[in-house]
Parts: sequence; C-alpha cells; structure tokens
Amino acid sequence: MATLQQTRHSRSWRLAALAAAAALTWLLAAPATSFGAAAPAVKARSGIMISRTTGDVLWSKNPGLRLPPASCTKIMTALLVLEHYGDLGRYLRAPAGVKDQQTVAIGLRPDDRITVRQALRAMLVKSANDATVTLAVGVAGSERAFVRQMNRKAAKLGLTHTHYVNSRGKDATGHYTSARDLATLSRHVWTQYAFFRDAVDTSTAVITWPPSHQVTVTSHNRILDYAWGDGIKTGATAKAGKVLVGSGTPSGVPLIVVTMHEPSRDQEEKDAVALFKWGAAR
Repeated sequence: MATLQQTRHSRSWRLAALAAAAALTWLLAAPATSFGAAAPAVKARSGIMISRTTGDVLWSKNPGLRLPPASCTKIMTALLVLEHYGDLGRYLRAPAGVKDQQTVAIGLRPDDRITVRQALRAMLVKSANDATVTLAVGVAGSERAFVRQMNRKAAKLGLTHTHYVNSRGKDATGHYTSARDLATLSRHVWTQYAFFRDAVDTSTAVITWPPSHQVTVTSHNRILDYAWGDGIKTGATAKAGKVLVGSGTPSGVPLIVVTMHEPSRDQEEKDAVALFKWGAAR
C-alpha cells in the first residue's frame, strides 16, 4: 500500500509539474499584459507601453524587434540639438543640401537663416526635413558627422537595438530602432527638456525666419486630438509603415505608448487610444 501511495503521489507531482510548465510556456509566449482585463489586440508589428514616471513596462509586443523608425528618428536629433545649444535663439544657416529636402519641408533655401528654436519646432511639429538637416549640420558640420554623434548617444543610453544612418528617418539599410528603445529615448528627452515637452504638445505652430518668411505647420499626431494627449512624434515611410510615439495622461496616469509598422493612421489611432485607456485603468 505504501508503494501504491508513493506511486500515486509521484504521478500527481509529475502532472502538476507538467501543468505548471505548460502555463509558464503560455505566459512567456503571450504579449505582456497587466492583471485583470486583457490588453487590447493591436495590428502593429511591435509596440510597448511604459509609465512616463517610472519607466516600468506595462505592456509590450515584440518590443526588441528592429524596425525602421521613419521620422521618429528626429527624437534623437532633437536630443542632440538641445544638448548642444543652450541658446535656442541662436541663428543657423541652411546648408546647400537643404535644397534636396523639400518633399516634407517649410521651404528653407541655402543660406537662409533660422533660429534653433524655430527649426526645432518645424522638425517636431511638421517633421520638416529641411529644418532637420539645418540643425544636424549646425551641430556637427555635416549630417554624416551628426549621425556618428547619434549612434554614440544611442550606445550611451543603452539603446542596443538602434542604429542610425541619417538624421531624418529616411528608409536606409542599417537604419533601425525598436519600440523599447524609442520609449526609453522619448522618456529621457521628455524628462530632461521643457522645450521638447512644449513642442511635441503643439498641434499647430507658425514658423518664421528672416526676412519675412512665415509658414503654418500642423502635426500629424492624432493623440493631440484628445484632451489627455500631449505628444510625442509620428513617422511614416513605405518601409516603416506608420510609427507612433505617443504621450498622454488619461485619467491622470502619465504614459508613453509606441506602436511600429501600423497599416494606417486610423488603425494606429485606434490601437494607441485603446492601449492608453487600458493602461490608465490597470
């Protein structure tokens, strides 16, 4: 009888161990969620949600996947510019290469003069590539030299799934980042610079430069359409799809949501808003 009981006990233990192992396997394979209601399903190939206050990860889906960031690249560009220039009223001269950056632009021409402040607003609100190149050349002398600074900064911040080839986010071989790295970078810049927080929370701005140029720019970030939304950046290219780094305080809870390679702006908005609301209610 003792032998039979030992056998049954051993069998029960093995069954319990197998069940526990199966449950653990399921948890590791599933996207990260909070306790309670399941996180919303999203179409993005990769994404993450973090607490803007602590940096804690509240949800993720393939957060380390290396993907093209499109114009969300400009978050790193903004960081280096803000680190370099204490005086945002300083004038920069648009370089010769600015003439090739007019597809998404404010209309800068070679030798035009614009302040760092106005160029940053043009870059962060409209994603103006002519302003971006002007800033990069102003900091480092050339875009190539600026990109080297971008990669050094990425390494310093521990962004191990990030590598830059240009300052603008143009699709290029070897130009990539991850949702986790974008969230980490964005939280860092948000925490450090009030100007950045103000600029990315701007839906419409008027950009001016001498002698009398004046251009109204509008953000594509639909998170700003919500009373609780306050940034940060969008991007879109054929290779990257739609990319969003969103910031907001739904129900007073400060969050950052990143979604990468969404099929459309409508789906991006739907997914991001659902994540914000879920995160605020957890």
